Amino acid sequence: MWDRHPIRLSLVHMLPKVADVQGVPLAPLFGRAGLADATPRDCALDDTSLGGDRVVARGQISTLLFHLARRSGEAAIGLDLAHAADPTRLGLAGRALFAGRTLRDCFSALHHQMPDLQGGVSVAIEERDGVARWRHRLADSDPEHAQVLNEGVAAFVLRALRAITGTDAAPLHIRFAHRAKAPPTLYEDRLTAGVSFGSGDGIEITFDARWLDSPNVLFAPAPDGGSTPLAAVTLSDDALVGMIETLFDSAALTGTLSLVDTARSLGLSPRTLQRRLARLGTSYEEQLDLWRHAQARLHLGGSSVPVASVSRALGYGHPAHFVRAFRRWEGRTPLAFRTSARLDL
Repeated sequence: MWDRHPIRLSLVHMLPKVADVQGVPLAPLFGRAGLADATPRDCALDDTSLGGDRVVARGQISTLLFHLARRSGEAAIGLDLAHAADPTRLGLAGRALFAGRTLRDCFSALHHQMPDLQGGVSVAIEERDGVARWRHRLADSDPEHAQVLNEGVAAFVLRALRAITGTDAAPLHIRFAHRAKAPPTLYEDRLTAGVSFGSGDGIEITFDARWLDSPNVLFAPAPDGGSTPLAAVTLSDDALVGMIETLFDSAALTGTLSLVDTARSLGLSPRTLQRRLARLGTSYEEQLDLWRHAQARLHLGGSSVPVASVSRALGYGHPAHFVRAFRRWEGRTPLAFRTSARLDL
């Protein structure tokens, strides 16, 4: 089975570092995966705002990682890849995973932005009898061929789950659909979690369902090391606008941009928030429009990611809505703006 679903090459941005530690040359592996024109530099993309632009077939990534495991002799090398991963190199999906107020919001944001990172992925959360199960499945992918990729995804999400909830030592269980290529105890020791192999479909992480509504301890870290958002009653009117923009960035990734959601995050009623903004001569809708315009110019002028991805990053339900808004702001389409911005460089 050849998995032709699109995936960003930035997903394996950590590959050069891990391959170097293992003493494995990358060029032959890229050749085996049909990526002979790619170099380690391609995987260490510098664009940390929207991630790398190059898209390849997911089967190529699975092949690349499959042969990395063989050449290195480390069957569980997917765990090393996950440990070395930098979420900021994963574009919108990486940012989204840490953007919610709760773990539930974070997973919702990840699911919402997943198409920007790769296609052909089904993700879901099931709750039953106090137990939550996060499931992740790659369509048209052979579990044995995608072993390293699946193990890397599971270990990365497990690491994120613990960071978001602050539950480092809490019990969890991971189930993989492929056969174990190394002793299960190796995985259990490195992941500090129960592990099983060869059943079901895709990846499944099982944990206490109460964690889903636990506050995200990493939510919107402030530059000075504090945490935001602060209770709205402690904010001056001037600071209120800045806080709203901070919330826009998070809510757009989670797909929850609304007056009601923003007001709730600030500890205010929607009516009170609108009244305070009116005193400043503005409104929620006007602030959201200004924020979207500024972010659109920033994204379009600084990268070549698809317009649909920029639209999703700004919280639009459909790219056509974004294009219509951009014509209103700039009098031209997003693609025309991007072309002009490149000519000005």
